[in-house]
Order: sequence, then structure tokens, then C-alpha cells
Amino acid sequence: MSFRKIIVGVAGLLFLAGQVKAQDPMGLYFMETIPQTKHTNPAMQPRANGFFALPNVNQLFQSDLAFSDVFQDVGSEWVSPLSKRFNYGDLYKTTGKAFNLNQQADVQLVGLGFHSGRDYISVSLSMKGAVAMGVPSDLFRITDKGFSNGSRFDFSTLRTKMVTYKEINIGYSREWTEDLTLGINVKPLFGVMGGMTDISRFELHTSREAYNVYVDGKVYTSAPLEVEESETPGDFPESIEGRDMDDEWGSYFSSFKNPGIALDLGAVYRLNDRLQLSAALTNLGFIKWKEDLNSLSFSGHYSFEGLEVDGSNKDDLDEALEAIGDSLETVIDYSTGKESFSMSLVPGLYVGAQYDLTRSLSLGLLSRSLMQKQNFRQEFNLSANWQPYTFLALNANYGYRVKGGGGLGGGLSLLLGPLQFFAIADYLPTHYANVNFEGDEFTMFPNQRELSVKLGFNLIFGRHGYRNRPMLTPASL
Repeated sequence: MSFRKIIVGVAGLLFLAGQVKAQDPMGLYFMETIPQTKHTNPAMQPRANGFFALPNVNQLFQSDLAFSDVFQDVGSEWVSPLSKRFNYGDLYKTTGKAFNLNQQADVQLVGLGFHSGRDYISVSLSMKGAVAMGVPSDLFRITDKGFSNGSRFDFSTLRTKMVTYKEINIGYSREWTEDLTLGINVKPLFGVMGGMTDISRFELHTSREAYNVYVDGKVYTSAPLEVEESETPGDFPESIEGRDMDDEWGSYFSSFKNPGIALDLGAVYRLNDRLQLSAALTNLGFIKWKEDLNSLSFSGHYSFEGLEVDGSNKDDLDEALEAIGDSLETVIDYSTGKESFSMSLVPGLYVGAQYDLTRSLSLGLLSRSLMQKQNFRQEFNLSANWQPYTFLALNANYGYRVKGGGGLGGGLSLLLGPLQFFAIADYLPTHYANVNFEGDEFTMFPNQRELSVKLGFNLIFGRHGYRNRPMLTPASL
């Protein structure tokens, strides 16, 4: 199979699986025997003299809501937001103005790195994808308060961002002194497909006379779509369909269009023989979308007087809702275009401290801040890192996300000759909910908000280490 076909296949899987950030497990940060630590902090220099990275995969799922937030345990019975016994106050404490869902996928196709004097140089090629959604908390207020007279519901926090892109990571770090190491990753980016919403107003006002909807926003896409405009100016497009690509998919996914750039900056400082401090700023960049552009703008006001249907007749209800949809397509003012747009990555700030208890055992404390629009996320991670032999390194960690709870994680690095296998995970599912809604059926649900997993293979050269950072042997315990 050609390298071009591999890129196309991986890109397709990323986009179909639910796809602009791809963050590694926090447990990876202090595992110095794994070369991919340079992705969390470019100043981290792997202990091996050189490496060749074989394909590795990173998957992440995040949600502000766990199962027990949406379905509450009341008197040994699970109740949904439709129940009068549901406590909406607890739910709103977790969601804020919007609750967020993120799914990310990252496949590093190939990479290499080597040590030269005080310098460490690396380069890698990856396919990355992410989908991020913000769902307005006012959707829950509908079931909580109902459509009472004079209510105002704000859905402006609704947002969606989807992206699939290629990343070339060129890394350089240098030991400027015996104690200070600085590093940088320069990352040219090339967008494959992307889309995002930009909603400035989406409100529902209720009164005795009518329900009023106010909208103002845009949707941007860069994807193989065909948009057929309406014959009536201002109406919703006649159709939006995928373009027939036939044999074009190969060139589409392997091309280097929609350019962007990102930087990672990092520093590591050793205070003494046992204590080391570090910090990194990651994903400072954006992608500029210029190809296969489509944009849809919408603004206006729609007044809705209610549904006069028999609730028991599903056909009447469907017809009424369809009529409302038809009205929205004509009353709201729509316009299409070919506007270019920019999509920023999600910057991350890492601050860490590592203390060596012995030459084989260390403790690490890590803070990670993710700065996403309307979704600042703060996490902490406490880890123990143990390397009893040159061929084995282990990690055990506990992560805690503010307003998101905590969970256990772990990592493993195993050397079989020059072949290294590694696997790291944060927030492993340890709690499950026993659910019985109807009284006769139980189902098990993981009761967690986050799961991050990374695994892969490397070829390690000079695995006994270099300079004053040797790999450990049993004699050094």
C-alpha cells in the first residue's frame, strides 16, 4: 500500500469517526522514556539517543455531563429531566451557560528524532481531527420551567466546530546550561475539511400572544459540498449535498491546501539534583480555510402563535412541525457565499514539577489549562513514575478536572530489543451506574466525563541513554 493511500485511509477514518485540538493524556508528560513527551512540552528531551516513530493513535472524549448528571438517583430509582423529582439546581452547577462535548482523534503516521551534543531534533507527520460542541443550558430550562408567559431562552451559546487536518511537527530543544533546557515545535498545518458556527443571537421570547424567535449568525464550511441557491432571494437554499468525488478523494485528502501554522514553546529547569520544574504553551496557531468554501448567513425574526393539533395524532403533529420549518425557511433572511474563514487551535498551558525520590522512582504534579471560547478547562494530575529496568517504565496517576470530577490513569512503556510499545490512559472508567427505568431491565453505563487513551510503537536507538541522563538498570535502584 502506498504512503499516499495510507494518508487517505487514515483521514477518512478520522472524519467519519467524529472529528481542532488533539491533546495527549496527562500521564504522558513525565514519561521520559517515550519520545512522544515532546508533544506535551517541546523542551522535554527523550532519554534515548534517537528514535523512529511507527504509527501511534491518540483518542479523547470529554463531556461536562456524566450519566449521573442527566439521570439522577432518587430513592434507588433513576429519574430524567422530565421527572418532577429531578433537581435542576445540581444540573445547572455543572453546565454553566452551556455544556460542552469534545471528541478528538490523532494518528501520528511517522516520526523521527535524534540527539546531537546538547541539541535534540525531531520531525513527525500526523493526521488530526476534532469535533467540539457547546449545547445551551437553556434547553434544560424548557423542561424545568416550561414555556411560561414572559420567559426568555438564550440559545446563543450553541456552537459546533469540526476539523480534519494534517500536521508537520518540527521540534528543536537545547540544553543551554546544565540546569535549563528550552524547546520549540514549529507546526505547519494543512486543513482537509472544516466547519464552524458563529452565532451572535439565538433567542426565544414567550408571551400570551405569540412565541418570538430571533436569530443572527453564520455557518462556514470547507468541504466538497454543492449548494443550490433558492430562486427566491433571501430564502433557504434549495439543497445542500455532498459533491460526487469519484476518484478525487485521493488528491483531496493528500493535498496541502488550507494552510496554517502553530507553535509550542517549552522550558525545563532543574532546581537541584531532585527537583525539576517545567512549563509549556502549546497549540498557539490557526488554520486559514481557502478552498471548497461555502457560507450561510441567517438573520431575522419569526413569530409563532402555537400548535393547534391533537397531541394524540402523530401525523397532525408532524405536519404542524413541518409547516413551522417551511415558515422558517422563508421568513428568516438567508444568504450564501464563498467566504474564507480562520479556525484557531485550542491553546494549552502546562505547568509541572517532578521530584526524584530515587533514581528509579519520581513523583510529578501537573496543571493543564485549556483556553477555549466559552469553555475554559482546568485540570490537575498527580503521578508516580517508576522505571525499575531499562526495558520497563510504569506510570500511575490521578487526574482531576475542575467541575468535572476525577479519575485514575496509568501508563506502560515496554522495550523488546529496539521495539518499544507504549500505552497511556487518563480517567479510566472505574464507576458504573446500574440503571433501571422500567423495573425489569438493568444496563451498565460508565459514570464519567472524560477518557483519554494513547498507544503505539517506536524503534529506539541508543536506548541506554546519553550524557547525564542514562536509562536505569537494576543496579541503580
